[in-house]
Amino acid sequence: MEEFIKTLTEQMRCARARDGVARELSDHILDQAEAYEQSGMERGKAVAKAVREMGDPVEIGVMMDRIHRPQVNWGMLLATFVLSIMGIVCLIPAYGVEQGGYRQGLFILAGFAVIAVVYFVDYSIIGRISVAAYPVMTILLFVGRYYMPTVNGRVPVMSQLVYLYIPVLAGILYQLRMGGCRAVGVAIAVDGITFVICTSFSSSLFVSFNILLISVVMLFAAIQKGMFGTAKRRLTGIAAAAIILPAAVFLWRCIAGEGGYRMMRVKAFFQRGQYRTTYNYTNTVIDDVLGNARLAGKGGSVMGDGMDFPFFRDNSLVPLMTVHVYGILAGILLAIMMTLFVLYAVQIVRGQKNQLGFLVSMGCMLVIGLNCIEGILVNVGLFPVTTVMIPFLTYGGSAALVYAVLIGFLLSVHRYEKVYTRETYADRPRWRVNLKIEKR
Repeated sequence: MEEFIKTLTEQMRCARARDGVARELSDHILDQAEAYEQSGMERGKAVAKAVREMGDPVEIGVMMDRIHRPQVNWGMLLATFVLSIMGIVCLIPAYGVEQGGYRQGLFILAGFAVIAVVYFVDYSIIGRISVAAYPVMTILLFVGRYYMPTVNGRVPVMSQLVYLYIPVLAGILYQLRMGGCRAVGVAIAVDGITFVICTSFSSSLFVSFNILLISVVMLFAAIQKGMFGTAKRRLTGIAAAAIILPAAVFLWRCIAGEGGYRMMRVKAFFQRGQYRTTYNYTNTVIDDVLGNARLAGKGGSVMGDGMDFPFFRDNSLVPLMTVHVYGILAGILLAIMMTLFVLYAVQIVRGQKNQLGFLVSMGCMLVIGLNCIEGILVNVGLFPVTTVMIPFLTYGGSAALVYAVLIGFLLSVHRYEKVYTRETYADRPRWRVNLKIEKR
């Protein structure tokens, strides 16, 4: 049997798949041999017959090689390239040719290099090093916070880099699987600690709540997948009681705090006419630009022409400037491409049977999808203007780095989607006891 399996797996070019296939074949042969033994055949002859019935190991190995091999998501790669070019075209009006064109182009090239590195490095490493990576990453961000440029006492780069906690949290969830209520409690505690850390580092409550929302969705999805045990309803109820109510209370306190400034912004968003020139001035500009936009070409908005470029880029309104400069059709095309990109990510998540691959791809997809949705809603005036890291439309190396890592993980997960891995069979028992009871 060993020689048969060795010959078969040698035909497979993907070394990562060999162990899983070998385990599957070994289990199948032993199950078939056991059936022969029960009919009275000797153990050695039973195994030999089961191996012979498998067929030619070379032919089977070639077939397995065609099935269990890495795959490339060319659709997502093409969408990434097209959106990167579109991003440069959209950023040039706000930042100029030198920064929005040449410099951003260098960031994008570096981003593709990062995508390639993450793609070829097996994503399963996240499941092994996540617990150690969490404090290391926290220390690096803490140190970097004091050396990065500040704007009005804030570090804008931090509101982008903290999204890298998401794949690490996915790995921690994977490590906690099958731990029951205690593991769910630990996951909730880690999510809470991450929220506090992100709020401290990024100085953006909105970004911190995005990360909390994503981590909570990942936790509930893991519970529904049965990763923490079979008592799904009970675990879901415990998690909901421990997260939703405290988070709602905390959110209300944050909105009502700071002398009521955030509360006034929320009130102004729903009562635009009353606060057109004060708290709701940004939405007044959005309404004016969209109302005077042309199907193609530059719009007729006086307020859009009169605004200085920092207004658009600092408030995550690059898509709005795109509509003002290039026309409504350009904005629609941009929204379609972003939607297509998110759908590719959703498709990767739906295709995952591996638990770690599911969590990692889901976390990356939620970061990209949530920022795309929020960015579109902000730029059409359906969501209060706040800090949004819109994919491909956020200027700077840190945003390009973060999304390169996330896209690299998505592609890496998809790469091994059809490959049997050691983790797939990690929970199988190594020993099997057969008990046979006969009536005399």
